[in-house]
Amino acid sequence: MKKVWPVPVAVALACSCGSKEGQEAEAIEPSPLPVTAAYASIDTLYEVIEVSGRVSSARTQDLVAQIQGVISAAPDCEGTSVRQGDVLFRIASGAAGADLSAAYAEYRRTEALYEYECSNYQGELTDEVSGMLRATTGLDNAQAVLSRAHISYGNETVTAGFDGLVSDVRVREGMTVYPGTLLGSLVDPSSLRAEVDLDERQLARCHDGFPAYVTIPSLGDTVVTGSVESVSPVVDPTMRAGTVTIALPAVEGLRPGATARLEIVTAIHPDLVVIPEEAVLVRDARDMVFVIEDGKAEWRYITRGPSGRGLVAVSDGVSAGEQVITSGHYSLAHDAPVAVVQ
Repeated sequence: MKKVWPVPVAVALACSCGSKEGQEAEAIEPSPLPVTAAYASIDTLYEVIEVSGRVSSARTQDLVAQIQGVISAAPDCEGTSVRQGDVLFRIASGAAGADLSAAYAEYRRTEALYEYECSNYQGELTDEVSGMLRATTGLDNAQAVLSRAHISYGNETVTAGFDGLVSDVRVREGMTVYPGTLLGSLVDPSSLRAEVDLDERQLARCHDGFPAYVTIPSLGDTVVTGSVESVSPVVDPTMRAGTVTIALPAVEGLRPGATARLEIVTAIHPDLVVIPEEAVLVRDARDMVFVIEDGKAEWRYITRGPSGRGLVAVSDGVSAGEQVITSGHYSLAHDAPVAVVQ
């Protein structure tokens, strides 16, 4: 006797099988994960020391009083532009003029006495005798006093030693000052530099003439390229550090005292395969990257070389022109499908 299956059941089974195969197919083909990527390239890599410092003027002049007196003239405000030789401060002191007059009178008196002694000297007037008479008549001492009086009188005005801007004005008209009082400063805004103290290990890696990349936060993170002007030849025994000076180009709006972030180049490596530093991960205590191959993330261990300025040199594991994943890769697995997004 033949058994006949009901047609609807067979059709239902067939439909059921087709549905499971479709679900399995969907489970096997997941959606690509969004990532960002960059191409490995052959480029020059710069090793750097990253440190913070401040901008200063390469030319400054401390404006100091040389006599006691009252300030009779001073710059109206800081930032005043002046030319070389301009009078910046005047110090009123009647004593300087009186001292100069007295010094002149004493000099003339001793000079007349010296000439009288010379004309009445019995014997040959040799250089040695002349020197003795200058000393005994007081002419040498009077001449020295007169010279000092001239200097004091001349220092009643404080002048600019170069073209620049007045800074840090500390006195105003009517104030009494004394010899050595700091009146203010003069800076040259067209001759700027950045200074930074480095520990002795970092100091040993710096070289005169090497480039330095300087970021200025006050100017919207503007980056300028300077060069190492000088490296301290000695290490401060207390701080175990030395100063490195970076010469800077003229930048509009850049002022002495501004904060600077420095990347001082310590070594230059041309013609290396480089990738962005953010592409490198560490798995199993080894450096690795994900390289995109046929739309999938391929796990590769690499041998990394020097690094600097956001780049890492790779000597093995990645070739120039290959695309490495730079973000979205922390939880990736080998052969995971990916899609590069901007």
